[in-house]
Amino acid sequence: MASNALEKFNASKRNIEYHRPTFSKEELQTVLDCLVDDLVDTGSVVDKFEKEFKSTFSHKNVISVNSLFSAYHLSLLALGIKDNDNVLLSPFAPLSAYYAILLLRANPCIVDLGKSSFHMDVESFNKKVDEIQPKTIIFDHTFGCLVNLKNYDCKEIPIIEDYSETVGADSDTIQVGKQGIIGICGLASTHVITTGNGAVISTLNDSLAEFIRNSKINLNQKKKSPSLIRYGYNMLDFQAAMGIEQISKLGIIIERKKKIAQVYLQAVLSTSHETFFKNASEDQFNRFPIIIKKPYEEVERYFKSLLIGTEKTAGEPLFKEMGLSGSEFPNSERLYQRGHCIPIYPNLTKDNVSRIANSIKGLY
Repeated sequence: MASNALEKFNASKRNIEYHRPTFSKEELQTVLDCLVDDLVDTGSVVDKFEKEFKSTFSHKNVISVNSLFSAYHLSLLALGIKDNDNVLLSPFAPLSAYYAILLLRANPCIVDLGKSSFHMDVESFNKKVDEIQPKTIIFDHTFGCLVNLKNYDCKEIPIIEDYSETVGADSDTIQVGKQGIIGICGLASTHVITTGNGAVISTLNDSLAEFIRNSKINLNQKKKSPSLIRYGYNMLDFQAAMGIEQISKLGIIIERKKKIAQVYLQAVLSTSHETFFKNASEDQFNRFPIIIKKPYEEVERYFKSLLIGTEKTAGEPLFKEMGLSGSEFPNSERLYQRGHCIPIYPNLTKDNVSRIANSIKGLY
């Protein structure tokens, strides 16, 4: 009898996917319009998207590219990164950054996260900077948790700030996307806004902007430097059309995620579980990890039994990609082994959010 009741309960509950991109009919229509008008190359719509991004977020220079990897590759090239240069970054930095560093035959160097933090430990970071003297430093707002670069002694080393998970964040103390010499905003489906794939590079430095712009293939460019290698990293018009619509809905996306996050934060507070968001009014909550003191597989089975999709905090943190031992990065290892990202996309219904919050409370 109990078994039949459970089967009926599960049958009445739909599976809650871990992630669903926030698309509307407007985005789909703009993409369709581009395809109908044969706007499948790089042209006026991409120009419009760059101008829209520039004006919305008050950037001086904005260059669009076709992927987060492309953005990192061109940014590192612009900063003159070459063989054996040291680049410092978090163990939870995007894999795109790591592979772009390797492509240039530079050395990725990582620092453990702080205790109960999504970001690099300040003291360990400062020591590492003195030890390896990196040519550039990459910071990212992991999971949408804001990181204040003023807390770190960067010694005037050029900084790349990845604000893919915090674009549009409103902060009284942090100029999101403008703390470094170069800012990168990814536009994949897992980021705050999306063009399907793609990224934006922003900078106040006109020389860097010119180098990055000239490093992309542009058949209409009149003045060309024969010594400069150019890459097919251009965003396409139909992607840009989607991006314009996404920017117009950014406020709604952020507000909805914050409301969902407040419900989750209250649920976590009523348990022994943890999450490391520190400022609920400013953090962006692009992803929502909870750290649970149980084996990962056991917790994963629990959520699956409730038809709730979850994901690890990272496919592979960088120390694992680099073949390093987790014992060297205990705080990062703990987040990887005990962290579960739960659904937090705007299309979740009120019932979905309630089910997820109750699942957090019900896990002992």
